[in-house]
Amino acid sequence: MDHHRVGPDTRNTPTRELAALRFERGYDEEVAIALSALDCVLLGRKGIYASSELTSGRRAQRLQREHNVPNVTALRDALGAEDYDALLWSPNVEAAVAFANRLRGELGDSELVISPAPFAAPDWPQEAYLKFWESVIRTRVKSVYFNEGWEYSTGCVFEFAVAAEAGLPTLDSATRPLSGDQTIERVSRAILEMEASGLDTRAIKSSLDRLTR
Repeated sequence: MDHHRVGPDTRNTPTRELAALRFERGYDEEVAIALSALDCVLLGRKGIYASSELTSGRRAQRLQREHNVPNVTALRDALGAEDYDALLWSPNVEAAVAFANRLRGELGDSELVISPAPFAAPDWPQEAYLKFWESVIRTRVKSVYFNEGWEYSTGCVFEFAVAAEAGLPTLDSATRPLSGDQTIERVSRAILEMEASGLDTRAIKSSLDRLTR
């Protein structure tokens, strides 16, 4: 099968030379490439999105309290790359993938479950990831399920706001529907707990504001 080639023709390039190739592209082009890869799996269908804490949430907040830092950026600096991966990132990814796999088992293998956890885009800031997954939710998802403790996660609350704006069904980890009023109450309570510990809540409050409008 012939494919449209945008970059150099590498059909006759020795494998050892591929690693030396370098590409320069803008964010919109990066997003288009990532979405096209996802579309190879979805093939026109819409998937189930499994939202779970990754860089923020209860595990991150526990570490923030232990290290007396207000936000996840300061936590990354305090821990260093190796400990950040071992204590926060890897456990959260494992839990997120386990949640997605559980949903697939409960909803049936015919459902296409999307987890953001394995996706890696080097040099993307957090805002770029959020914008990318917002695009996925709005265009390629039919319902969003939220892992336990999601209301403590900046990313999960952002994704709930996006799903609500898009009119998508939202459900908890036990596959029970999540109402807007119920969500506002849960997130507000989580924010009060975070503020009592001196943690930065500006980002999660921004998403809560979207829900209350």
